[in-house]
Amino acid sequence: MIINWFKRIFRPKKAYPSKNQEEQKIIDLIDFLWNEVDIHANASNLKTKVKAYKGLSLTKKIESLPEVYLFLEEHLTEKNTIKLASKHFIRNQVAEQHAPLFKYKNFKLIFDPLKEQELILCKVFLSNVLKKSSELVGNYNDQKIQQIKQYLDTEYDFNSIDLIKERKKLLEYSNQIFFRIKNSLGINAITNIYLIIYKKHFQSYHLLESFTATLNVIPEEILSKDLINFPSKQQMHKMLQKQLYSLEEINERLTKEIVERKKVEEELKYSEHLKTTILETAMDAVILVNSIGTVLNWNKQAEIILELKKEETIGKNLYSLVPRKLRHQLKTSFSNYIQTGEDELINKRVETSINRRDGSIVYIELTIIAIKTKNDYLFNAFFRDITNRKIIDNEIREAKVIAEKSAKAKSVFLSNMSHEIRTPLNVILGLTGILQKSNFSTPQIDRKNLDGIQFSAENLLILINDILDFSKIEAGKLTLHNTDFNVRELITNISRGFRIKADEKGLKYIMHIDSSVPKFIIGDQLRLNQILINLLGNAIKFTQKGEIIIQVQTEEVIETHITINFSVKDTGVGIPKNKLKNIFESFYQVHKPGKNKIEGTGLGLSISKQLIELQGGTLKAESQPGKGSSFNFSITYAKSSYKSSENEKLTTQAENKRSLSGMKVLVVEDNKMNQFFMRQLFSNWNIKADIADNGKIALEKLEESIYDLILMDMHMPVMDGPETTEIIRKSSNNRINQLPIVACSADVFPESKKKAIESGMNFYLTKPLSEEALEEILFSLQSNIKNKTSFHTDTNPIADNKKFCDLSFLKKTFDDDKEIIKSVLQIFIEETPEEYQKLKEAIENKNINVIQGIAHKLKSSFKTIGLQKETSILENIECSSKEKLEFSLLLKLFQDLDGYYPKIIKEVQQYINDPTSLNT
Repeated sequence: MIINWFKRIFRPKKAYPSKNQEEQKIIDLIDFLWNEVDIHANASNLKTKVKAYKGLSLTKKIESLPEVYLFLEEHLTEKNTIKLASKHFIRNQVAEQHAPLFKYKNFKLIFDPLKEQELILCKVFLSNVLKKSSELVGNYNDQKIQQIKQYLDTEYDFNSIDLIKERKKLLEYSNQIFFRIKNSLGINAITNIYLIIYKKHFQSYHLLESFTATLNVIPEEILSKDLINFPSKQQMHKMLQKQLYSLEEINERLTKEIVERKKVEEELKYSEHLKTTILETAMDAVILVNSIGTVLNWNKQAEIILELKKEETIGKNLYSLVPRKLRHQLKTSFSNYIQTGEDELINKRVETSINRRDGSIVYIELTIIAIKTKNDYLFNAFFRDITNRKIIDNEIREAKVIAEKSAKAKSVFLSNMSHEIRTPLNVILGLTGILQKSNFSTPQIDRKNLDGIQFSAENLLILINDILDFSKIEAGKLTLHNTDFNVRELITNISRGFRIKADEKGLKYIMHIDSSVPKFIIGDQLRLNQILINLLGNAIKFTQKGEIIIQVQTEEVIETHITINFSVKDTGVGIPKNKLKNIFESFYQVHKPGKNKIEGTGLGLSISKQLIELQGGTLKAESQPGKGSSFNFSITYAKSSYKSSENEKLTTQAENKRSLSGMKVLVVEDNKMNQFFMRQLFSNWNIKADIADNGKIALEKLEESIYDLILMDMHMPVMDGPETTEIIRKSSNNRINQLPIVACSADVFPESKKKAIESGMNFYLTKPLSEEALEEILFSLQSNIKNKTSFHTDTNPIADNKKFCDLSFLKKTFDDDKEIIKSVLQIFIEETPEEYQKLKEAIENKNINVIQGIAHKLKSSFKTIGLQKETSILENIECSSKEKLEFSLLLKLFQDLDGYYPKIIKEVQQYINDPTSLNT
């Protein structure tokens, strides 16, 4: 007995295991909530529940956690005496301090949003029904039940589901569970299962506002038998409120959906209208067809490009609207794409052409896009009219070929030109060097050397003139100078030189001028000379043996004109037929450089052809390789009434040369060689020439000496020609401001001539100066000096058809360039009337000083346009006012001038309006 007592004393006490951490977290939550109850004495029932809960196992604690939590939450939010907390506040506190408990899904759903909570409760309810059923039936072999179970075990993605549709789906699954298990276990068994699960579900969650949603997934057959204890009136009221809220929400949502649908319909209509508008206003044509080619759409641009109206095409087969070749291409392409998914015409950009209904061809850039629809393929064709681009591309290609040929030809031309220029230069420099070393003891040899220099210089000048003529022709600036000339003498003089060249090569030279060809005609002697020199030069150049024939004969004679035919034939190398059409191109040469190279620039025939066409003729060529060539052309000339003899002409020239003796000229030139040349030239004419290196020195010399003429270089240092001339014309000294001035320049372009005349120069000569041209100017000046008579007026009435202006000076000065002459006349019309009115007013007011100045100014303008008689009147008016002569004489002079003035203005205006009248 004692032993047993000791055993009891010393028996080790039973060690109760401490609650694990998981269970402790649950107890901590319950304690946290219980501690929030302000008066525990008023919560005796709650205290009993909490105490009983703490005695449960962990599994039971987890299962009952929602029920106990909701009871405690209800007390804290509705029954606390001192402080009522909101559900939102309590749940936030729990979420922050006891978040690990959210791993229990049955507990976490309490904290989910209301809408989501409803679905989760229904899901949990049905999962429990299936779980309970499996305890009785075992594993399900029913595939549908397994599918439902898998769906119920899957968590929701609330971002992608429709809540209303989900409720319907859960009810449908519930009905399927009910009927399938009913068929296996019977109506009573399945009803009891739903009843048991509902009671447990109610016990755990009935305090949630969302609980009533559970009733939505209970089959109608169970509800109709009143087998389930419905919630209390308070819960039912909440449920009805909730359902009403849900209905209002559904109604609101349906209303929004209807509004949205209408909005979508309007947007679709607008989108359709916008699509149609875009298609109709697109710059590209658009045609839509199906797989068999039926046209479904045909926009406005398609109508314009193909010239077929939309009404003519919609519903029709496209194949009947396009040419046979394109029809076959489209059929093949559509078929290939439908079968293989690819084709060379589909989904690619191609260029093709289409024949319109009227037979015209339009080039298009075409893209066909394939579109796969539910039951068919559609093909959308986009195309644009590229006809103009094609034309431009072709023109560019042709221009490129021409440019490349031209560049190549010009390269050859530059090479040849370098040789052509160097050849005479070598002769000039070589012979000049020989002359410099000569002691002039052999005059005959020295003379030949000088002749050689002159011949080479003249050839060089002809070459440069060819280039300048070509430039003028290309720019459309070349003009003709029609004068009386002896055509027979011209042909004879040309033949004299070429006969010598022919003799040197052992060729026979034949000249034949038909007796019907008159001696004198009116035309451009210089250009005819240039054409014949080019043709005869080529004939001799390309002929090694045989003969050269120049033949001139009358082709046609009418009242005032005669057409003369000129022909040049040779027995030279000839021209191949395939190259005959190219010989008139600029820089073109038939015979390429090589062993038997024949020199030349390739411009001669081109210039000759254009000069002939400029005079209304046509240059024709015939040739056979190895037999020779023939060139002939016809030009129509005006008949001449000139009959003077050669002796009279020579006598007149001799008298003119004698009349130049004693004149004094000021040469304003900075080039020493030009100065030397001018001194020698004037010395031959017994004319004294003073030299000024620039305009400033020239002005000083004009103050010291009296001159009959000034030769003015355009470009000089210190002060150039135009600037010097303007100062001279503004001088108050009549002896200076009235001096004739001849512009001397190497610039042959119209702009330079225009600048010279605007500055006040009277004549324009190009370098190298022509002795004949300068001599003619000196003759005219000498004649004016001798014929000038002071105070002489002609009061005879003037016929209406009399021409006042003699534009020969302007025509000669500006190479008959009508545009420059017109601009000079325009300046006269713009400036003269104002000055003339001032003169008229000064005479009326008898203001002698003003009369003198204006008369002096007008005199220069009148003289420029060839009003010789009126210029003389103005000179007399100027002298009368200067000498203070009887005013009545001055008035009489002005009355004579005033009678001519309106007709002068009318005549000048007529010239401006009708430049062709300049030829009359």
